[in-house]
Amino acid sequence: MAKAIRGKDGGDIRVSMSCLAEFVTSYGRSPESRLRPFKFNKRGEGFARSSYYQYALRTIRAYHSGGNNPSILDRDLLEMRTRADKAVESWQRIKFERNASAVVAYRRIYGNRKFRILPNRRLQYRIGGIVVTAQPDLWAEEQKTQVLLKIGMAKHNVSYVDMLLSLLRKAAVSSGHKIRARNIVYLNVSNGKELVCSGGLTRFNRTFAAAAKEIANVWPQITTTPPPSAGPSEARA
Repeated sequence: MAKAIRGKDGGDIRVSMSCLAEFVTSYGRSPESRLRPFKFNKRGEGFARSSYYQYALRTIRAYHSGGNNPSILDRDLLEMRTRADKAVESWQRIKFERNASAVVAYRRIYGNRKFRILPNRRLQYRIGGIVVTAQPDLWAEEQKTQVLLKIGMAKHNVSYVDMLLSLLRKAAVSSGHKIRARNIVYLNVSNGKELVCSGGLTRFNRTFAAAAKEIANVWPQITTTPPPSAGPSEARA
């Protein structure tokens, strides 16, 4: 197992799985500009996504905890759509609309599943000298089979989601959870489709190792603001 490189404060260099997946699949910007938002995000892995879909996730948990009672979904969907209609700011309206879309997509694909919602877990594994952290949006169990779910808009290309799911599975297995690839899924709110983790545990290993090495080399030099000579694209990061 690779030894993690230490940061300036003496701690391991830790990056989220979304950071590593985005670093590998994004182009046209310097490594520093791609990594800066992740280095100085102090809210933890998955915070932005889980916070954004907090209404949908709360509804889904209540639905399964309530014995798959459809009235729970109907009630919360009505509330989200009402709040979207009454929203003053456009970002608030869009957030409630997307949460409602997530619930509708979930209902269509997983509505009949007898999931038991489990406590979420923070996962991690070491690769190429860094620690990669991971966390699903929803951790469930059905007939003693565990399922990890991510929810998002999938704005990135398919390879990004593919890598995200692969990283989640690698972190789960590394943390002692034996979860099959087909049970690690991404719910794309933009089209209501399910994307399933594919391939074996060694998939993307070389790609991730190379990216991790580059991140470890660049990470200590990244500051909170771009240097004066940075181009426009870096300044917008």
